[in-house]
Amino acid sequence: MAHALSKSSFIRGVQCKKSLYLYKHNYKLRDAISPSQQALFSRGINVGKIAQDIFPGGVDVTPESVFKYSASVEKTRKLIEEGSTIIYEAAFIFNDVLAAVDMLVKRDGTWFAYEVKSSTRVSDVYRLDASLQYYVITNAGIALADFSILHLNNQYVKKGKIEPEKLFTAVSLLSECEKNQPMIAEKVRELKEVSFLSSVPDIKIGKHCFEPYACDFMGQCWKNIPQNSVFELAGMSKEKQFELYDSGIVKISDVPADYSLEKNQRIQVDATNTGKELVNKTEITKFLSRVNYPLYFFDIETFMPAVPMFDGTSPFQHIPFQYSLHYKKTKDATLQHVEFLAEAGADPRKDFITHFLENTKDAACILVYNRTFESSVIARLGNDFPELKPEIEKRLSVMIDLMEPFQKRHYYHPLMKGSHSIKNVLPALFPDFNHKDLAISEGTMAMAAFEQLQTENDIFKIAELRDNLLEYCKLDTLAMVKIFEFLEKNLRLFPSPSERAG
Repeated sequence: MAHALSKSSFIRGVQCKKSLYLYKHNYKLRDAISPSQQALFSRGINVGKIAQDIFPGGVDVTPESVFKYSASVEKTRKLIEEGSTIIYEAAFIFNDVLAAVDMLVKRDGTWFAYEVKSSTRVSDVYRLDASLQYYVITNAGIALADFSILHLNNQYVKKGKIEPEKLFTAVSLLSECEKNQPMIAEKVRELKEVSFLSSVPDIKIGKHCFEPYACDFMGQCWKNIPQNSVFELAGMSKEKQFELYDSGIVKISDVPADYSLEKNQRIQVDATNTGKELVNKTEITKFLSRVNYPLYFFDIETFMPAVPMFDGTSPFQHIPFQYSLHYKKTKDATLQHVEFLAEAGADPRKDFITHFLENTKDAACILVYNRTFESSVIARLGNDFPELKPEIEKRLSVMIDLMEPFQKRHYYHPLMKGSHSIKNVLPALFPDFNHKDLAISEGTMAMAAFEQLQTENDIFKIAELRDNLLEYCKLDTLAMVKIFEFLEKNLRLFPSPSERAG
């Protein structure tokens, strides 16, 4: 029982017909799935399993693979005929469109459909998604009394065992689903035609490449966009970027001198065109004058479980599990390093904060990169552990943001490409010193790695993941050391990045 469209390919086609065609006929051209994307997929599966406890005892007809949904359709049909009242991943086909709903529940002789989402709100995509499912299910012969989205309740606070009925919020979309049926039928007709085209639709790149999701064929469709294009202009809306692009202004160097830009965008354009650094020595000197010793360079890693794992926490709350500290007692002292990485399976917050307070008890200054984030995580621990709040507030009072000189453009290099992220600043200053060769090279990968540790049983994999996490976090604070020393030692000369390499 083949199908031309599925729920996911329908959403893809609504976003971009070219993407749908490539997905159907040139699947291998898709961009690789990143570890962070894979973690999102796994999160959705796990959240769905927990939601099943709201309606326990159902029959799961999830197929062995995405290529065997016809078996799920047949199992669903038989279960309904045999009188089953709760079916997980119930699958239906109508008009060559496949749809599977997370939970199909019969109460008092009437069917109710529930779709589970691992988010804290109902998005427009979810509404469209539900409307398609309603179209397939009802036309396949199942009259639905209601169709609801179950999303995570971000006000829920875990106290003991997870309570699924409180963890999720139900939102009925029945009236919207009914209203959208003519539109869904027309879209199905259009997208089925796209599936059977003999050549790729001629669709140019546009805002649709990013909305509602970043397309996974961008590597194909954007391959001719050059480096230093207008799409790298920081802080500029996609709408304005495409206005420039569609008018023939593709490279930053093509932007007219009289084109209206924000201050930081003009700095980026000028630096890109001249290839020269921008240095405000007065402001950098002021920044450096605030730094005192003993000096600590501090970076933390957090993870955000969709379903809270620890008492007193809520969905998607940042839970700190790791930090790295490089420090110097005096300006001329030898650089030293300490670190913390929580053990899996237990609430890491108390150990994290007590170790941090002990390691920084003599700190006159704590440098972080993005103080807004770091301080908010630390401050929340003061609320979680009131007895430690006075000491926590002392640390917060000496916390300074190393990002500031770059964010405010007191220093800017064209290789930063409009960004003040440490992942852009570091290679701009030190081309041979960056994160790209690490097994864990960004924060979302660190989150995924620590979540994996919660269920990993292979001792060798556990050791590997922990080593990778420690290496990543340590490099972040060592990067801060190098950036700070760059500002401090090279304030007068600022040699070129090639001269600093190594």
